[in-house]
Amino acid sequence: MEVSEDISNQTPPRKKRGRRPSGRVTMQTIAARVGVSQATVSYVLNNKSGARVSAAVRAEILRVARELNYYPNEAARRLAGMRSRTLGVLQLYVRHSVLAGWWSSEVMRGIADAGFAQGYHLMIYAMSEDVREMCLHAVYSGRLEGLIILAPYQDEPLLRELGNAGIPLAAVGTQQVFGEKMVAVDADNETGGYLATRHLIEQGHRRIAHLHGALNIPNARDRLQGFYRAMQEAGLPVQPELVRESGFLEQRSFELTQELLQLPEPPTAIFAASDVSAIGVLRAAKEAGRQVPEELAIIGYDGTPFTQLTEPPLSTVQQPAAEMGRIAASLLIEMIEGRTPPERVVKLPVQLVVRASSDYLRP
Repeated sequence: MEVSEDISNQTPPRKKRGRRPSGRVTMQTIAARVGVSQATVSYVLNNKSGARVSAAVRAEILRVARELNYYPNEAARRLAGMRSRTLGVLQLYVRHSVLAGWWSSEVMRGIADAGFAQGYHLMIYAMSEDVREMCLHAVYSGRLEGLIILAPYQDEPLLRELGNAGIPLAAVGTQQVFGEKMVAVDADNETGGYLATRHLIEQGHRRIAHLHGALNIPNARDRLQGFYRAMQEAGLPVQPELVRESGFLEQRSFELTQELLQLPEPPTAIFAASDVSAIGVLRAAKEAGRQVPEELAIIGYDGTPFTQLTEPPLSTVQQPAAEMGRIAASLLIEMIEGRTPPERVVKLPVQLVVRASSDYLRP
């Protein structure tokens, strides 16, 4: 039998002035300050149905809660069977991340679409190592029911810690999993690197350079492996001076391309492991007076929209970033709600997109 507390005719009593109470502010503290029952405060702060609370009383309760800096006790909520229905999304190492732009936005869009469709909210964390404990506290205190981590490094310690602790966890941009409550979603970057390089080989190129990302990033390693596989399959030697680490950065890629074009035998094609990097390559080619693609073919990676707007338009390898986020959130919610996800590691296909920057068959 449901008991409904009828306080619709209550009006808030005269405001009680005084010092802010010391110690933790509870619902009982707010109830005493406003002059209503603790049950009424609970109804308002938890947005429950079943009580008719006047607008004036509701407004006063919320005002006092704000004034006293009230925050709910998440651990108590969990003991009471109440769920936060909140997913955390953590981007590690923002200052060094390759994902500061389009890719992370697309992944986030997919996460939001899947989470909101199933009644979950998102808490976004963009941080570096120095604030790692903030996220851990949010997870262990129960504020977050699960966590999605974007683009972790290889053998990321935080993944290992949370995975082995049994925290429901999803990682996007890796295929590593730790513990039984962790899933990973990634694009097939090894195949992507292979497709990009094979395309250049099919266009008649033999001296092909590759600008890769930092090798502690899983997708950079995978794209490099794809490059090696295509070259080996074609029987082409990989020249060490043509394989450089650009860190996915536009300016660094520009500088490295300048160096490559000054070699006694410069490359006739460059596979840049990100579209941002490919922009740097294109800029260096233009400054050096090289015709693209006749004298230097260029292909990037990611499938960002701006690759259609360059002159010439850039070839790229498109990865399904939004779909990666959607699947990661869906699998995480499966685990949170007590179901076993159908897969713990999901690898999504990529697509080669050929445009004018590489669409030229060498004589």
